[in-house]
Amino acid sequence: MNDREKMVLLKNGRTYLLRLAEEGDAEMLLDYLKATSAETPYMIREPEEVRTSVEEEVEFIRRNREDPRALHLLAFVDGVFAGSCSFAPKSERVRMRHRCNVGISLYRESWGMGVGTALMSEILAGARSAGYEQAELDVVSTNAPAVGLYQKLGFEVTGTIPRAFKYRDGSYADFLFMVKKL
Repeated sequence: MNDREKMVLLKNGRTYLLRLAEEGDAEMLLDYLKATSAETPYMIREPEEVRTSVEEEVEFIRRNREDPRALHLLAFVDGVFAGSCSFAPKSERVRMRHRCNVGISLYRESWGMGVGTALMSEILAGARSAGYEQAELDVVSTNAPAVGLYQKLGFEVTGTIPRAFKYRDGSYADFLFMVKKL
């Protein structure tokens, strides 16, 4: 799984490169976290909360590349970075080793092109190959495109966390907990 690189044709005719995150991507990924956090109200952090150093991000990437039970993939559309997707163990405890957390985010300009579907499909196949039996994620309940994507891929809503986010303006957003059997 550590030598994965794949070209895909998107529904709009553009090409999409899927590859593993590399240590040299660290600075780009930190900039991406800041930008995507500023683009939508659906990310867990505000842009200024991205405080990871480049060295810490390099180490995070290295650990993911070495862990056979984790995967971090990047998507490039026509050579331009579009987003990332990953899975990691929910826990290393014996009773929970069958479960993984899945996460995805895309630059807003990449929404609706099929990148999310392609990335998530690849990550779910990788999680299945890594021996996981169940993929889990949290999503802001008002993020209709993401909820629709996850449902299309077989995730089911199994619970709600009310008022999981509190925004600066004092409003709240709920989280949906979604699960897919692999």
